[in-house]
Formats: sequence, C-alpha cells, structure tokens
Amino acid sequence: MKKRITSFILAGLLILPLASCGNAQQTEGGADTAAAETLILGQKADICEKYSLYLGLNDKDTYEQIISTEDALEKANLICAKYAGGYTQLSARGGWTNDDGTLGHENTIVYLLYDISEENLKKLLDEFLKEFNQSSVLVEKETASHIYYSGN
Repeated sequence: MKKRITSFILAGLLILPLASCGNAQQTEGGADTAAAETLILGQKADICEKYSLYLGLNDKDTYEQIISTEDALEKANLICAKYAGGYTQLSARGGWTNDDGTLGHENTIVYLLYDISEENLKKLLDEFLKEFNQSSVLVEKETASHIYYSGN
C-alpha cells in the first residue's frame, strides 16, 4: 500500500443536526469528575466522544474516482443516517506523496459523528469499505464538550 502523507482542506455545510451526546461531566481544567462540570458561554456542556471519518473516493484498485462525488454523497449519507443519530458532512480534497515522489489527490468526504456506539461505527465503516471499494477509512476519535447555543 502506498505510503500516504495526507492533508485535508475542509469546507462544507451542515447536512443534518447532530445528535446530542451523553451528559458525562468534566471540570474546566479537564479532569473527569462526577461533581464538576464544563461550561461554554456559561452554559453546562455535554461531554461525549466525537469521531471524524475521512472517506477517500478513489477506488483502491484503479486509483481513480469511479463514482461521481454527488452519487457518493447520496450513498454515504444514507449509510451514515442508518447507523448514526446525526452527522455533519464536509467535502474535502486529500493529497499525499507517492513512493515515486509524485503527488496524488482525491476527493474526500468527511463525517463528524457524535453519539454513536463503536458497534454501529464499525458497521458503518464496513459498509463504506465495501460500497466504495476502499482499503481503509481514516478515523479520528476525541473527547468533545459541546452546547447548542440559542442566544441569551
């Protein structure tokens, strides 16, 4: 498999509202505790796991994009909706340096997911691999604090 040094420039639109996360709590200093809470703009924040998925659209066998970006978005959005309570979808362009020094590029779909079990995440990723003939999907996991801000 080619060694990839990947960079993503993200730009996109919110497609569906995000599902809310659990109410685990964390102190403002970052230490987990049942009694303390994180505040954002004075509002109690929810703490949860946030997953970022990077789905490249080049076929793993031909190294070319076979499915149109529009068709890929339709299929990938349906897969995400099937397993996640909600998602944010961004469009990106990925790049890497091939072993021979040439620069490769591909269109990439980025999904931000909250409130999804690892079991459903694995099912979602397995469908991505099969549907888009991919060898892998980049997955990032981080703990996130969030609020839904609605004004004063």
